[in-house]
Amino acid sequence: MARTVENVGVGSVYATFNIDTTGGNYDLVADDEGDAVALSASNEIDHGSDNGPFLGQLISVQEDIAVVQVKGVVRVPYDNTAAPTVGGAVAVNGAGKVKTSATGRGLVVAVDATNETADVLL
Repeated sequence: MARTVENVGVGSVYATFNIDTTGGNYDLVADDEGDAVALSASNEIDHGSDNGPFLGQLISVQEDIAVVQVKGVVRVPYDNTAAPTVGGAVAVNGAGKVKTSATGRGLVVAVDATNETADVLL
């Protein structure tokens, strides 16, 4: 009998950050919830730059403040041009997704190629 294993949320730790702005507009909005994010300055986040350090998953946006899951297992979208592999690490792609990275953060514990998501233990 096969069982479905679900680890998302195990060991979760959350932190609050300011959201970076460009031209007076916030770089992250509610539609970005669930995306991979990176630090952009002291206590400030955005989508980061390609191959940048993966901070965690954007959980909630409240205008200028965001909640990010920074520890535990997160399920984030991945860049299918550099799909992560189980046992590997990830970095951000600068557009809300993660990608495989030899020097990245976390441990990929599952990959769903159909939905293009990776479960990453931070």
